[in-house]
Amino acid sequence: MFLVIHLMWAAIALGLFRTVRRDVAIWLVLLGGWLVLPPADYAAGGDPAVLPYWIIGSALPSDIWFSKAWTAPAIATMCSLLCDRARCRTLRLKLVDGPLLLFCAWPGAQALLVGPADPGGFASTAYLAGVWGLPWLIAKLYLRTADDAKRLAGTLALLSLALLPIAIAEGMTEWRLHTALLGPHPFAYDGTDRYVGYRPQALFEHGNQYGIWCAGAALAAYWRLGTVTDGRPRAGWSAAAMILLAMTVASQSAGALLLLFAGYAMLTLRGAFGLMRRLFPVLAAAVLLLGGLHVSGTVPLRDLAEKTPAGKMARDMFRAAGRQSLPWRIGQDLKTLPIIQSRLLTGHAQWDWFREAGTRPWGLPLLLLGQFGLIGLIGLIAALGGAFHAQLQRAVRDEDAPARLYVVLLLLFGADALLNSFFFYPALLLTGAHAARRGGAG
Repeated sequence: MFLVIHLMWAAIALGLFRTVRRDVAIWLVLLGGWLVLPPADYAAGGDPAVLPYWIIGSALPSDIWFSKAWTAPAIATMCSLLCDRARCRTLRLKLVDGPLLLFCAWPGAQALLVGPADPGGFASTAYLAGVWGLPWLIAKLYLRTADDAKRLAGTLALLSLALLPIAIAEGMTEWRLHTALLGPHPFAYDGTDRYVGYRPQALFEHGNQYGIWCAGAALAAYWRLGTVTDGRPRAGWSAAAMILLAMTVASQSAGALLLLFAGYAMLTLRGAFGLMRRLFPVLAAAVLLLGGLHVSGTVPLRDLAEKTPAGKMARDMFRAAGRQSLPWRIGQDLKTLPIIQSRLLTGHAQWDWFREAGTRPWGLPLLLLGQFGLIGLIGLIAALGGAFHAQLQRAVRDEDAPARLYVVLLLLFGADALLNSFFFYPALLLTGAHAARRGGAG
C-alpha cells in the first residue's frame, strides 16, 4: 500500500505539471507530497507499551530508506526535469552552494576515513542529497521573486487547510488516518493524550511535527495576508490564517504555539528585524558556546539540575506546569554524550551509534553529530546560517520583502530542530532561496 500511494502521487504530479502553470505545480507537488504521503515504510507498528527510540526520523539516513522526506522532492524534481526543461537549464551552481554540497558529500569521504558505514557512504550521500539538496535546488529554480514567494506561501497555507477534517476527527476521537491506511504508527501513542481530547498526527512523523507544520502554515497565511489590499482576497486570507491559527491551538503543542506567537510578533512589530540583526551575532555565539559546553560535558547539567537551588526550582516549575518533556530530553542527551565524544570530529558513520546507551538524543544536531561528526554538522550549520544571514540583511533593507517570512521560518523552525529529530521541511526551501538567480526564467 505504501508503494502504491507513492506511485499514485507520482502520476498525479505529472498530471499537475501538464495542466497547471509550472511555478504553481512545483509547490503543489512538493508541499503536497510532504503533506499527504505516508511518512515512511516502518517495519513495526505502534505499541502503547514501547517507545521506539531507535527511529531517528527521516531527516537523516537510517535503516528506514523509503520516506517522503526524499520521495516528495524526488518526484517534484523528476516532474520539473520532464516538463520544465527550459527553467532547469538556467540552474547555475555558485560558491554559496558549497557548504550544502559538502554536507551532502561528506558521508562518502567519511566511510573511507572511519571504516565500514551503515548505511554505506555513497548511499548516505544520496539520501542527504534527496532530503536536503533537492529542496535547495528547487528553491534556486522556483523561488526567485516576490511573486514566487507569494505562490509558495499561498500554496503552503491552502494545502494545509486540507488537514482540517483530519484534525477534527483525530482531535476528538482515537481514530488515526495512518492506522486506517497502513496500520498503527510507531509514535501513535507518544504524547497523543492532551489537556482536551487528543493531538492529531495525520501523516506526519510525530504529533509534534503536525503541530509545527500547522504553525508554519499559519505564519505563511499571515504573511500572505499582509501582501494583499483588495477586499475579497484579503477576507479569504484572513479566514485561512484564522483557521490555521485555530488548528495550531487545537494541537495543544506548547512548542508549536510558542513558535507561532513569536513569529506573529516578528512579522508585526516594526524594527524587529533590525533588532534581530544587531542581536544575531551575540545569540549565535551564545548558542554555539552553550552547545559546545553541553557536548563537551564541561557544564554538569545533571548536577546543576539536581543539586542547586536554581536547578531544583526549574525542575519544580516544569513539573507543576506538566511540561517535563524538556528535562527528559536533556537527560537522554547526557546518556549519549560519551559516545559522541569518542569520535567527535568524524562521527561514527553508523545511524544507530547510540545503541549502547539504550536511548538517543531527541534533537537533530546531536543525532547528526553522532553520525557525521563535527565536519558534517559544521557543513549544515554553514549552509543554514549563511542563508539566514543573507535573508536577514534583505529583510532589514526592505520590510515588504519575502525575506521577512524566510527569516522567521528559518529561525523558529531551526530552533525547534534543536529539540526534535525532524525538520519543518518547507523551511529547507528558504535556505536555497538566497542562492537563486534573480530575474531568472519566467
